[in-house]
Amino acid sequence: MSPKSLLLLVSLFLLGLTASAQYTEKINTNRPGTSQGAFSVGNNVLQLEGGFGFGKEKHKLFDTKTNTFNFDYTVRYGLLIEQLEINLNGSFRSEGIKQTVGANEEKIRRTDFEYNTIGVKYLIYDPYKKPKDQDSINYDELKSWKERYRFKWKSLIPAVSAYVGMNYVNTDNAFTFPNDQTISPKIVVMTQNNWWTSNAGSWVLVTNLIVDKITTDNPAYGWIITSTHTLNNKWAVFGEYQGQKSDFYSDNILRLGGAYLFNDDLQIDANIATNFKDTPSIFRVSVGASYRFDWHKKDEIIEKPGFESGIKNEEELNEKENDSLSIDREFEEIENDSLKLEKTPFINEFEDSSIRESMEKDLDERRTAQRLERERLEKEKQDKKDDKKFQKEERRRLKREAKEAKQAEKARIKAEKEKQKMIQDIDAELDKMEQDEGVDDELKKIDEELKKLEEMEKDVDPEKEKEQKEEKKKVEEEEEDVDAAYDKLQKEQAKAKKEEEKRRKKEEKKRLKEEKKRKKEEEKRKKAEEKKKKEGDDNNEG
Repeated sequence: MSPKSLLLLVSLFLLGLTASAQYTEKINTNRPGTSQGAFSVGNNVLQLEGGFGFGKEKHKLFDTKTNTFNFDYTVRYGLLIEQLEINLNGSFRSEGIKQTVGANEEKIRRTDFEYNTIGVKYLIYDPYKKPKDQDSINYDELKSWKERYRFKWKSLIPAVSAYVGMNYVNTDNAFTFPNDQTISPKIVVMTQNNWWTSNAGSWVLVTNLIVDKITTDNPAYGWIITSTHTLNNKWAVFGEYQGQKSDFYSDNILRLGGAYLFNDDLQIDANIATNFKDTPSIFRVSVGASYRFDWHKKDEIIEKPGFESGIKNEEELNEKENDSLSIDREFEEIENDSLKLEKTPFINEFEDSSIRESMEKDLDERRTAQRLERERLEKEKQDKKDDKKFQKEERRRLKREAKEAKQAEKARIKAEKEKQKMIQDIDAELDKMEQDEGVDDELKKIDEELKKLEEMEKDVDPEKEKEQKEEKKKVEEEEEDVDAAYDKLQKEQAKAKKEEEKRRKKEEKKRLKEEKKRKKEEEKRKKAEEKKKKEGDDNNEG
């Protein structure tokens, strides 16, 4: 079985790639695929991820064969809070291309960074962070097998994160579009579902929606569907389906492989990748590793009131509730005592109200400025969309007009050819009619010419005999004169040639006369037969 067939078979059971999570006791990494999980590495954790890839590419149209080498690297750091992460992603590529041009084979070598992107990821929504009251201990679920194993619809709600990054590409890069900007933005929306069952183990499903280089003339759009399944505490398998589309390059790539957890901070992985087209076809093998420096001190877990140190008894909860009510009452009394007309509890009653008014005015101005700026940006965005739409419609219109003009030109040429053919057919018919009408005149002319030739021959014969006698006499007298003999020979040959030409013309005219007579008789015979046939038909009808 070929590698592509094996990948396609396994992909029916696996949907995507490995995913990262918020801080855990064991390392969670984005490798060995290209997707990003919704969770960060955790506060004060530095994680390094990298790998080497070797592959071959074949382009059917360009007739090229390419050997590739890739080094992918990622640096991730959890900053300030659990939900925030900054990271650097990049890829270095080197390739050797063999291209066949005629009978010659050219070799090209290219080496450069494919991309370098620095960005920030933030966890917007985490469905696993705030459990409901019954999620702590559910005695009905413990007693009932049905309640314990039934499908929970809330497990379909994913965690959601957003990523904003900035691409950097050096000038004259061989792996990017020639007109790409040096710096361009990248936006990614990530979702992640974590599932665990006692029978099937743990599964992670990740999706990425990517919009890249949106401020350039050639934006790129992509999507990734990823999944991971743990076989045991050390081994995991994964799969990934990646799609990307742009004016520069579009493709659909499938990756499959596995990972081994060496210890809590180190993971080793390997994968193979291929696509489903031949412009170019891709096959690549990659190996890599991920390692983290764990300086994490304290998990930032948001507990429900009353569960910070476990389940508390009702008396402690009531005492705490009464204490909080008394504190609220005291604060309310102090607040009401200090509250004045058009004053806040934090402003002295002797203070001039102009300070607050100026603050409110400044706040209103800033809000107005922000609103106007937001409206301006939205208007610019809408104008760009309208302009792109207009340009697209204009290109379509020009293309349609060019197509119509081409079709009209083809129709005109075809009509002109048909007209010329019709004219030629009419001319041929007229020539035939003229020939049929002038057969008798031509035969008469031929007869007259033949008579003239016969008369000329009769007149020439006596003169010819006389000339022959004289020439014979001269030859006898001037035998020794070689030049005279040569001239005489030339004259005789010329006369003989002339006579032969006359004879040939005479025979040709006779042949033409006989041919025309034959044609005329054939036509008369055909007309007679047609007339006879017509008379027979009329008699039959009568």
